[in-house]
Amino acid sequence: MQAERPGRPNPSEAEAGELTGESSKEARGRTYSLVTVNFWLDTLALVAVTAVGIVSTLLIAVFPVPTQAAGWSLWGWPYDTWFRIQFGAICTCAVVLLVHVMLHWNWVCNVLATKILKRKSRPDDAAQTIYGVATLAAVLHVILFITVWAVLTVKKPAP
Repeated sequence: MQAERPGRPNPSEAEAGELTGESSKEARGRTYSLVTVNFWLDTLALVAVTAVGIVSTLLIAVFPVPTQAAGWSLWGWPYDTWFRIQFGAICTCAVVLLVHVMLHWNWVCNVLATKILKRKSRPDDAAQTIYGVATLAAVLHVILFITVWAVLTVKKPAP
Protein backbone atom coordinates (compact mmCIF):
# COMPACT_ATOMS: atom_id res chain seq x y z
CA MET A 1 0.00 0.00 0.00
CA GLN A 2 1.31 3.39 -0.93
CA ALA A 3 1.62 6.11 1.70
CA GLU A 4 -0.56 9.12 1.14
CA ARG A 5 1.11 12.41 0.42
CA PRO A 6 -0.53 15.56 1.75
CA GLY A 7 -2.22 17.61 -0.94
CA ARG A 8 -1.77 15.00 -3.64
CA PRO A 9 -3.83 11.88 -4.30
CA ASN A 10 -2.19 8.51 -4.73
CA PRO A 11 -1.43 7.77 -8.38
CA SER A 12 -3.75 5.31 -10.06
CA GLU A 13 -2.46 2.41 -12.15
CA ALA A 14 -2.94 4.54 -15.29
CA GLU A 15 -1.06 7.44 -13.73
CA ALA A 16 1.73 5.06 -12.73
CA GLY A 17 1.92 4.02 -16.38
CA GLU A 18 2.14 7.66 -17.41
CA LEU A 19 5.10 8.08 -15.05
CA THR A 20 6.92 5.30 -16.90
CA GLY A 21 5.86 6.29 -20.43
CA GLU A 22 3.24 3.57 -20.81
CA SER A 23 -0.33 3.88 -21.99
CA SER A 24 -3.08 3.23 -19.45
CA LYS A 25 -4.05 0.08 -21.40
CA GLU A 26 -0.54 -1.35 -20.93
CA ALA A 27 -0.60 -0.42 -17.24
CA ARG A 28 -4.01 -2.11 -16.70
CA GLY A 29 -2.86 -5.36 -18.36
CA ARG A 30 -0.20 -6.04 -15.70
CA THR A 31 -0.70 -7.66 -12.34
CA TYR A 32 2.08 -5.55 -10.81
CA SER A 33 2.89 -1.86 -10.72
CA LEU A 34 6.05 -0.45 -12.25
CA VAL A 35 6.07 2.04 -9.40
CA THR A 36 6.38 -0.91 -6.97
CA VAL A 37 9.08 -2.55 -9.11
CA ASN A 38 11.02 0.73 -9.20
CA PHE A 39 10.64 1.13 -5.42
CA TRP A 40 12.14 -2.32 -4.73
CA LEU A 41 14.83 -1.85 -7.35
CA ASP A 42 15.83 1.46 -5.77
CA THR A 43 15.76 -0.16 -2.32
CA LEU A 44 18.09 -2.91 -3.54
CA ALA A 45 20.36 -0.25 -5.07
CA LEU A 46 20.51 1.57 -1.72
CA VAL A 47 21.40 -1.64 0.13
CA ALA A 48 24.08 -2.57 -2.45
CA VAL A 49 25.66 0.90 -2.45
CA THR A 50 25.62 0.92 1.36
CA ALA A 51 27.34 -2.49 1.38
CA VAL A 52 30.01 -1.22 -1.02
CA GLY A 53 30.57 1.81 1.21
CA ILE A 54 30.80 -0.20 4.41
CA VAL A 55 33.10 -2.92 3.06
CA SER A 56 35.31 -0.41 1.23
CA THR A 57 35.66 1.62 4.40
CA LEU A 58 36.54 -1.50 6.40
CA LEU A 59 39.16 -2.52 3.84
CA ILE A 60 40.77 0.92 3.96
CA ALA A 61 40.37 1.80 7.64
CA VAL A 62 40.81 -1.58 9.38
CA PHE A 63 43.21 -3.62 7.28
CA PRO A 64 46.75 -2.72 6.28
CA VAL A 65 47.60 -2.48 2.58
CA PRO A 66 46.74 -5.75 0.78
CA THR A 67 50.37 -6.80 0.42
CA GLN A 68 50.72 -6.77 4.22
CA ALA A 69 47.24 -8.09 5.13
CA ALA A 70 48.20 -11.79 5.30
CA GLY A 71 47.01 -13.24 8.61
CA TRP A 72 44.71 -10.32 9.44
CA SER A 73 41.00 -11.03 9.90
CA LEU A 74 37.89 -9.15 10.93
CA TRP A 75 34.99 -11.06 12.52
CA GLY A 76 36.57 -14.32 11.36
CA TRP A 77 36.99 -13.31 7.72
CA PRO A 78 40.40 -12.56 6.21
CA TYR A 79 41.15 -9.69 3.86
CA ASP A 80 40.58 -11.82 0.76
CA THR A 81 37.02 -12.68 1.84
CA TRP A 82 36.21 -9.03 2.50
CA PHE A 83 37.65 -8.15 -0.90
CA ARG A 84 35.40 -10.73 -2.56
CA ILE A 85 32.39 -9.38 -0.64
CA GLN A 86 33.27 -5.91 -1.93
CA PHE A 87 33.49 -7.21 -5.51
CA GLY A 88 30.13 -8.99 -5.12
CA ALA A 89 28.50 -5.80 -3.84
CA ILE A 90 29.97 -3.82 -6.74
CA CYS A 91 28.65 -6.40 -9.22
CA THR A 92 25.23 -6.23 -7.54
CA CYS A 93 25.30 -2.43 -7.97
CA ALA A 94 26.18 -2.84 -11.63
CA VAL A 95 23.32 -5.29 -12.27
CA VAL A 96 20.81 -3.11 -10.38
CA LEU A 97 21.97 -0.08 -12.36
CA LEU A 98 21.64 -1.99 -15.62
CA VAL A 99 18.09 -3.12 -14.79
CA HIS A 100 17.23 0.42 -13.66
CA VAL A 101 18.41 1.90 -16.96
CA MET A 102 16.61 -0.84 -18.91
CA LEU A 103 13.33 -0.05 -17.14
CA HIS A 104 13.80 3.64 -17.92
CA TRP A 105 15.23 3.21 -21.43
CA ASN A 106 12.19 4.80 -23.09
CA TRP A 107 12.68 7.90 -20.94
CA VAL A 108 16.47 7.93 -21.60
CA CYS A 109 15.88 7.82 -25.38
CA ASN A 110 13.20 10.52 -25.17
CA VAL A 111 15.42 12.89 -23.19
CA LEU A 112 18.42 12.23 -25.42
CA ALA A 113 16.42 12.80 -28.61
CA THR A 114 14.31 15.80 -27.59
CA LYS A 115 16.37 17.63 -24.96
CA ILE A 116 19.97 16.91 -25.91
CA LEU A 117 19.83 16.31 -29.66
CA LYS A 118 16.92 18.79 -30.04
CA ARG A 119 14.91 16.52 -32.35
CA LYS A 120 11.18 17.06 -32.80
CA SER A 121 10.22 13.42 -32.23
CA ARG A 122 11.49 10.49 -30.24
CA PRO A 123 12.87 7.33 -31.86
CA ASP A 124 10.44 4.45 -32.37
CA ASP A 125 10.57 1.31 -30.24
CA ALA A 126 12.68 -0.66 -32.74
CA ALA A 127 15.30 2.09 -32.90
CA GLN A 128 15.32 2.37 -29.10
CA THR A 129 15.95 -1.37 -28.82
CA ILE A 130 18.80 -1.18 -31.32
CA TYR A 131 20.32 1.79 -29.46
CA GLY A 132 20.03 -0.08 -26.16
CA VAL A 133 21.63 -3.28 -27.44
CA ALA A 134 24.39 -1.29 -29.17
CA THR A 135 25.09 0.70 -26.00
CA LEU A 136 25.25 -2.44 -23.85
CA ALA A 137 27.51 -4.15 -26.41
CA ALA A 138 29.81 -1.11 -26.51
CA VAL A 139 30.10 -1.00 -22.70
CA LEU A 140 30.83 -4.73 -22.52
CA HIS A 141 33.46 -4.40 -25.26
CA VAL A 142 35.18 -1.55 -23.39
CA ILE A 143 35.27 -3.68 -20.21
CA LEU A 144 36.62 -6.66 -22.17
CA PHE A 145 39.24 -4.54 -23.98
CA ILE A 146 40.54 -2.98 -20.76
CA THR A 147 40.63 -6.38 -19.03
CA VAL A 148 42.55 -8.04 -21.90
CA TRP A 149 44.90 -5.05 -22.08
CA ALA A 150 45.55 -5.29 -18.32
CA VAL A 151 46.19 -9.04 -18.48
CA LEU A 152 48.64 -8.58 -21.34
CA THR A 153 50.52 -5.66 -19.78
CA VAL A 154 50.61 -6.54 -16.06
CA LYS A 155 54.11 -6.60 -14.58
CA LYS A 156 54.77 -9.66 -12.46
CA PRO A 157 57.36 -9.67 -9.68
CA ALA A 158 60.77 -11.12 -10.39
CA PRO A 159 61.24 -14.68 -9.04
